[in-house]
Amino acid sequence: MESEPKRRKSAQGSISHATDSIGCSHIEELIRRGGQIMIGTMQPIKHSAVAHDGKRTLAMLRYESTESLSSILTRLDDAIKSAKATGQRVDEINSPESDTRYKYR
Repeated sequence: MESEPKRRKSAQGSISHATDSIGCSHIEELIRRGGQIMIGTMQPIKHSAVAHDGKRTLAMLRYESTESLSSILTRLDDAIKSAKATGQRVDEINSPESDTRYKYR
């Protein structure tokens, strides 16, 4: 039976190889620097992907239930890159015509 540290190390290696194969270098850097991503349902929003750098939200994306995970990760990686380059959050969740605003902090 593997020890917990060995299992954790193996899992971390798998994540790194998986992100390398679909080119998510911005996601990988974000996570290494203490940030996080969330993909799925974040009530009340279904089908969302969020990237947070530990201080502020960089991207809030919507995706179709039929969109592949690799496509979502690629779009999220591009949104992180854009947010860092421009200093502006990429926001597909909040629309100008909506009275409701969602913020992930």
